[in-house]
Amino acid sequence: MSETKKRKKPGPKKIMFTEEQLQEAQRLAGLGFSEEAICQACLGCSPDTLLRRKKEYPEIAEYIRRGKMKSIEEVSNALYRSAVGLHGKEPSVSAQIFFLKNKGKQAGNDWADIQQVETNINLKDALTHASARIINGETIEQETLNLKDAKD
Repeated sequence: MSETKKRKKPGPKKIMFTEEQLQEAQRLAGLGFSEEAICQACLGCSPDTLLRRKKEYPEIAEYIRRGKMKSIEEVSNALYRSAVGLHGKEPSVSAQIFFLKNKGKQAGNDWADIQQVETNINLKDALTHASARIINGETIEQETLNLKDAKD
């Protein structure tokens, strides 16, 4: 007796991108478009589809990365030229300040404009307090009422 195999129905056609679409995606990425906007503007797919294709074909992700990096490089170069005053122009103090503040501490830059938030939580105390509330059968509503009564 021979076994018969059921053929699966083919799913939707796999979306592939043309070279022209990828070049346009690279250009749009360089202009600061989000990947969602790139999908709508030139790729004709959902962001989820783009994510899957980038995993399957790393060169797709490379197009978008190159677009972003090219624009960052161009703007950084323009900022630097403005800060140091190349091509016979006066240096821009605003560009100098912006440049120094955004270079970052990792470059050993004392001018870096970094905000850091530190939070210390004693997990043992939090768990002990929560455990005591559970053992005593208190609820959040009871605690809120107890706090209101204490204020009055």
